[in-house]
Amino acid sequence: MDKKTILAIDVGTGMVKVFSGRQQADGSLQLLGSGAAPTAGYTRGTVTDVNALAHSIRQAVDCVAMAADNQAADSVYLGISGSMLVSQNSVGSVALASPGTVIPADVERACQAAVFAAAKNDHEVLHVFAVKESLVRAGAALEVETHIVTAPKAILQSLTCALTEVGICLNGIVSNVVTAAESMKSELPGQPANFIYMDIGAGTADFAVYVDRRLCLSASLPLGGDYITSDLMQGLSVSRAHAEEIKRYYSRLSSDLRNQGVILDCNDYGTTDKHIPFDFLYDIVESRVDEIVTLVYDYLSPLLKNYLSQPGQVFDGIYLTGGCGSMPSVAACVARVFQIHTEVIKPSRLAVEYAHPANAVCYGIINYGARKLPCESATSRSAWNVFVRKVKKILKFDRR
Repeated sequence: MDKKTILAIDVGTGMVKVFSGRQQADGSLQLLGSGAAPTAGYTRGTVTDVNALAHSIRQAVDCVAMAADNQAADSVYLGISGSMLVSQNSVGSVALASPGTVIPADVERACQAAVFAAAKNDHEVLHVFAVKESLVRAGAALEVETHIVTAPKAILQSLTCALTEVGICLNGIVSNVVTAAESMKSELPGQPANFIYMDIGAGTADFAVYVDRRLCLSASLPLGGDYITSDLMQGLSVSRAHAEEIKRYYSRLSSDLRNQGVILDCNDYGTTDKHIPFDFLYDIVESRVDEIVTLVYDYLSPLLKNYLSQPGQVFDGIYLTGGCGSMPSVAACVARVFQIHTEVIKPSRLAVEYAHPANAVCYGIINYGARKLPCESATSRSAWNVFVRKVKKILKFDRR
């Protein structure tokens, strides 16, 4: 297979991140570089200014172009999250091609029937996953429960057009959490059957629920590390950038420092009075972390009961990624509130400089693009063959 360059764009509340990479002959990914730029026109999963967002993406792509020696991308995929995504489960039923025997084509037709029954005309389908198949009517028909992710066509079209105007042509738009979870599930320790994947970033908490290693639920809440940053800004009277630095500093400290009378030097350029008691910082951060995790639990808990139908079936673990999700206090709080084993994970197959929980989404998107390459190549060859046949038909030569 020809080596083709893939561009993966992760639109986050705080930053737009971009990975550039190639799929090698052995199927592995070679990252050529990464880039990032502050996000504009996008707040907690909602597009507020499509042109401003397009220019933010352009800046991040320009950064990765320099890092990757200006190598042009053959495929570009954009990942989105938040309230613009609509997830739902739907059932599709079809007659079997051969009575009593289920083949992949039957499952695909049933998934199409489920999409036809559930998807709105003004929404575009981004992902369809088969959750569970069952035979009905004495084996004469197949019924498939599916999980479908869609997004409003108007938003997708306006964003695609805005990106085209700044010189970025997309091959596809995907759900951040779905692509990340699908890539990361093969790297989970112990390969659990039932688990919850959470990506908690600056502005959204996105999650995907798997039962028997099949995606059965995905959703997003407008909750994230930005709330902690805002609390620090107000409580400590510092700028946003300074608050972000203090938050990162705090995340590296042990909670054992509490009640020890520890005073932290949190000064930055231009400040001299930011000597802050650890206990004061702890109260600010942990109270907000507890609120975020509790809200996620209150949303997810009633839904989870619908998917563990077998007696004794439980969730094996919760796996966290994202900038906020990688904070030790977040993992500890999730484990305490959900009463489920919780672990922070990172893309272990990436080089050390990229293997961070905050890069899981870009990793998922670039893997998605790599899986799509054979399909794109086949489509391209098919279109070329059709063209050649038409030309031959028009330009017939008499060889008698």
